[in-house]
Amino acid sequence: MKRASILIALMIASGLAANRTLAVLQSHTTAAALISSTSPQVRLRGTIYVSQDGAIYAISGSSVRRLALLSGGNWTQPRVLPDGSLLVIRRFDAYSDLYHVTAAGHVLSRMTSDDQSTSNSTLQLDHWILWPAIGPDGTDVSFATDAPKPAPNQGYEVDFSLWSAPLSAAFTIGDTGVTGGTRWSVPDLYTGGDIQPVPLPDGGILYSSYANTGKGTVVTVLGLQTGPASPMRSLTTPAQDCGSPAVAPDGVTVAMVCTNSGQSADLEVATLDGNALSTPRVVAANCLCNSPSWSATGDNLLYMNAADPNGNFGLWYIANAGGAHPGATRRVTDASVDLDATSAAAWSNR
Repeated sequence: MKRASILIALMIASGLAANRTLAVLQSHTTAAALISSTSPQVRLRGTIYVSQDGAIYAISGSSVRRLALLSGGNWTQPRVLPDGSLLVIRRFDAYSDLYHVTAAGHVLSRMTSDDQSTSNSTLQLDHWILWPAIGPDGTDVSFATDAPKPAPNQGYEVDFSLWSAPLSAAFTIGDTGVTGGTRWSVPDLYTGGDIQPVPLPDGGILYSSYANTGKGTVVTVLGLQTGPASPMRSLTTPAQDCGSPAVAPDGVTVAMVCTNSGQSADLEVATLDGNALSTPRVVAANCLCNSPSWSATGDNLLYMNAADPNGNFGLWYIANAGGAHPGATRRVTDASVDLDATSAAAWSNR
């Protein structure tokens, strides 16, 4: 029997280190259909970019095309820039890099070079960059990375911290940090750290933070920082267990996934008012959902969801999710399609 879980994890360096923040664990008894071989069940305006089996696909109305990206590695986590080009992550077994590509998938630039094992002969010195997020004015990028690294030969643990850097200047991820970048967060060790940054119009940043309770357990909260040197303010409680924040273009409407200490999750929407969230409204209950993202107009919501514990992760849609009367949940992709649940769809109005 196939089991699908929104447990985030990765085994690095032949199982020497486990990090809960990098991939959906799934077991498959049959191969899922490629999204390009099916027709969207709901036709939406603009172009929606999704990730499946290491490739990026663009959904435009009733058509689906595969981006002409370089072979090798797994392409994931597309983000749309104001000019219609994309930032995408290229993942390998022990490192990942950030690329700037055209809407067709042609590489414009490789923005990081995180595989250092060939020169240093150790996986410990490779780096991860994940969850890129474009700032509101389109001039900078926020991301999670495992820099700074532990001292040499002192561990393979990957704890992510959040950084930002200008898109117009080169930045380098090294063992001591990000040259040309600004560090935002300092994670609790041995938790997985801070992930999924969302830059806000007022200059702050919203993100998922894993924290050590001191009792052998790790909890997840939605964290808010007003600046790189500011302390984190928890907008949710450990009992709510919320993550995967997505902020609409209005800068205040927040979608998030919360388990509320249960076995399934709720997709919730709330309003960010200064340093607090309003009482959330559930727009999709008791789901295996993850990775919400808003339309460019900010009134419609996409998210990944498995219809049942044995099902594929598909792309789902809620019209007017931020309004007083959200629409019904609707599946966009065919039920046979299995998408990357930790790669939020990127919705362009082009």
